[in-house]
Amino acid sequence: MKGLKFLLVLVFAFIPFHSASAASGKTFDHYIPMDIDESYWAYEEIDNFINADIIDGYMDEDLNMTVKPENKITRAQFVKILVNALGLKAEGDGKVFTDVKKDNWHYEYVTIASSLGIISGKNDGTFAPNANITRDQMTKMIVLAFEKTVEFPAEATKTFTDVDQNYWAYEYVNKAAANGIVKGYDTIFKPRNFATRAQAIVMIHRALQQEQGNVSSDEEITAFLKDHIIRENRIAESNSTEDLLKLYEENGTGYYLMEGTELGGSAFPIDEEGELTSTIDDANLNLKVLSKSDRFATVEVTGMVGTFVFKSADDSFNFDMTIPMDSVYSLKKDSASGAWKIYYNLPSFDEEELIEEQME
Repeated sequence: MKGLKFLLVLVFAFIPFHSASAASGKTFDHYIPMDIDESYWAYEEIDNFINADIIDGYMDEDLNMTVKPENKITRAQFVKILVNALGLKAEGDGKVFTDVKKDNWHYEYVTIASSLGIISGKNDGTFAPNANITRDQMTKMIVLAFEKTVEFPAEATKTFTDVDQNYWAYEYVNKAAANGIVKGYDTIFKPRNFATRAQAIVMIHRALQQEQGNVSSDEEITAFLKDHIIRENRIAESNSTEDLLKLYEENGTGYYLMEGTELGGSAFPIDEEGELTSTIDDANLNLKVLSKSDRFATVEVTGMVGTFVFKSADDSFNFDMTIPMDSVYSLKKDSASGAWKIYYNLPSFDEEELIEEQME
């Protein structure tokens, strides 16, 4: 279950409100894949990329989103994910491919990757954007994309029986295998097999976690998040919807921004519905960086307690609850500004259980 922003959801879950439109144009439906669950082997990586807006799913007419993880992925689709994940920008003009036109959806992504030397295309001057990408081609692109920020061993420490020293992708496959970006199938790699969408996402995700070329200090990361949380608490206590939305626009992205816009813009009860009083004790607020790389970080937040009292106008529904507000925040650096942004927040308690207690 998606971790809803507990500052709002737990307080306002039972209060009638009018729907608001997310600033990004996305809604909750765009972030909840219907074709995988937590038992799927690549769920964590796929869910993380969805939340961070690195990938988008496929929406049908009923607003059901699927990611189709076992589908083959084309060369253009893979390049798009790679460019989005790294926030890459073009350096120079890049190579012109005869089968990549300016009006193609993938033109910008292919041009960026080409300008950075990540792709070179085929000998006939084409890129074959719609061809399914093979596992060896994908591995080469990843190594070239991350070679400046990920430390690859100088010598191979893991070899595959189906990738010998004379194979064209030997260097790339064994570099990626040496630090765990690719795992293979025991002693074989199946280099010519077509890659799936799930495999592509997992490999890029692993590489992103290993980027250590320009890592922010714990102090910089926690200072940003602490300032955001304290501002959010004071705004929540004052019931200022407008200021709350501005804060989410300033510091949020991906799922977190959508969630804050959807709930923060609509959840405060109007006067005739009742009176809400929020008190958030953050005197013992503590932040601990759990993991970090050049572009991503996770931070555990503990020590906050919130007390929320609601009295409905007709006295038909009232509640008074005090709850711990521990959670884990997921952050990523904005590719344009270099500033940290929050893209996900997972409460450390069982939301459904707490809501059920309030319904009793």
